[in-house]
Amino acid sequence: MNYIVFDLEWNQCPDGKEKEIKDMPFEIIEIGAVKLDSQRRVIDTFAKNIAPGVYQTLHPVMQDLIGTTMGELVEKGVPFPQAVKEFMEWCGDDYIFCTWGCMDLTELQRNCDYYKINLNLPMPLIYYDLQKSYSICYDDGKKRSSLETVTADKNIVQNEAFHSAFADAEYTAKIFGLMDMDKIYEYTSVDTYKIPSSRAEEFTLVYPTYSKFISKGYRDREKIMLDGVIRTTKCFLCNREIKQRIKWFSNNQHVYYCVAY
Repeated sequence: MNYIVFDLEWNQCPDGKEKEIKDMPFEIIEIGAVKLDSQRRVIDTFAKNIAPGVYQTLHPVMQDLIGTTMGELVEKGVPFPQAVKEFMEWCGDDYIFCTWGCMDLTELQRNCDYYKINLNLPMPLIYYDLQKSYSICYDDGKKRSSLETVTADKNIVQNEAFHSAFADAEYTAKIFGLMDMDKIYEYTSVDTYKIPSSRAEEFTLVYPTYSKFISKGYRDREKIMLDGVIRTTKCFLCNREIKQRIKWFSNNQHVYYCVAY
């Protein structure tokens, strides 16, 4: 199996969030990737500029970050459907995605949905979030460091400017090569841009120190708490139901907790 370490650069509406296209808040303008073999040796690379089809002006922040102009993107880029088709063909059949953080896979799928492109990705979509992996190897497993910070900390030669998709993919691949695979191998991540559509499609991932249950979607959070399957707490080691000492509660709008033994 190969590792596909990839990075994306994207543009957003230059006129502010209120005028953005809701189905395309971030338009991909560059794909960069490095293919590694099972021993994490570089076997191929991929770089493609994309001619924008939605936002015809670069957001000022993006123009400063990526160091290119809209004219250069239009001149050197190809349409997104062509770029993603070439990228997926380049990936091959036996691979796992690796990204720095969790946003790239989300935006890749969102852009494909906008253009009605079916990537035929597996469900669940398992990948390595190398930002998390780095924290597991070198920190507390919770802290998240920027690519620039880690590159400097590991004394990786910085030949190219950051915020080029291909340069960032190369830096990420080099950092990946330094990690102890025994420490991170079991700690894959799961992409939740697309979630199970029914109870039959729900799944649980079990890691050495915790488990993660991915459920179908709910229209509101009150219905979640009415679902007995969701409310049930289980031991990740033996999969037996455990007794709740403090029942489910929330201290904000997004996260619920319970205490069980």
